[in-house]
Parts: sequence; C-alpha cells; structure tokens
Amino acid sequence: MLLFTILITLFTGTAPVHDYHVSKTNVRYVAEKSEVQIEMHVFVEDLEKDLIAAGAPTLELGTKRQHQEADRYLETYLRQHFRVKWNGEYLPLETIGYELADDLHGFWIYQVAVVESAPETIHFYNSMITATYADQKNILKFYNGRERSATLLMSKDRAEAEWSSL
Repeated sequence: MLLFTILITLFTGTAPVHDYHVSKTNVRYVAEKSEVQIEMHVFVEDLEKDLIAAGAPTLELGTKRQHQEADRYLETYLRQHFRVKWNGEYLPLETIGYELADDLHGFWIYQVAVVESAPETIHFYNSMITATYADQKNILKFYNGRERSATLLMSKDRAEAEWSSL
C-alpha cells in the first residue's frame, strides 16, 4: 500500500484522497480510576489541512520530521474544537499522547481527565475539521463503564450533543 501511495504521488503530484470525512471518538467513564478516557481517530491529512487553515505551519504529525511546536499547535486546536462538560463543569482534558496509525493515514489522539462524580449530564462539543470540510462527520461513542450508553453524530451544522442519565 505504501509503494502504491508513493507511485501515485510521483505520477500525479498529489497523494490519494478519501471520499469521506469522518472522525471517531470514544469517551469512557472509568469509575474505578475516577477518570474519563478519550481516544480520537481522525485522518491525519484532514487534521493537518484544518490546522494549516487555522494558522499553523505544516506539522507532519507523528513523523520523524514533526515540527518542534506540534504539541502546542495540536493542544490549542483541541481546546478550541473538542470540549466535554461533565455535570455542568468543563473537564480539564490532558493530552497524554498521540500516534500515527500503521496505515499512515489515521491519527490517534489520547486524552484523560479526573472526575469527582459519576456522569449525570454530559455536553459534548466537537467541531474538528468542519471548517475545512463541510461534509465532516464526527462520531462519538460514550461508554458508562463497559456499556456503550450513547452514539452521537456531530457535524458542521450540529457540533454539540448531550447525554443524560436522568
């Protein structure tokens, strides 16, 4: 696959593109640890394009050539485009890591936050990549313990969603 991508890039001058724009995010409440764990998966090309549109330089995320300020640009971007309000309070999300997937197109971002109580109401905001691609869909799955409690779809026109146990 990598050889195919290189050959297409050499002959056409551009990397192959995908026809759909989607991210998936898993938000897990882990009561035993009193924390919320978040795993995001996006297409790195789409994320980079949105970061550049927001004023960042080319970052080459997850590569050996990654820009030295990549962490700062990514953190700023995430604070602007992804937020979780837990029982009325915004969570102080900490990015604990990120990595380029084996296919070199996917990009995983890992975040965590300590919480003091079980969820009653959660407000999610995800506008990632919607400024660049109007058809971007951001799928979020919320797990309350081991069980999936909600699957939410966010987009350019609907960047917010809510879950409630009440």
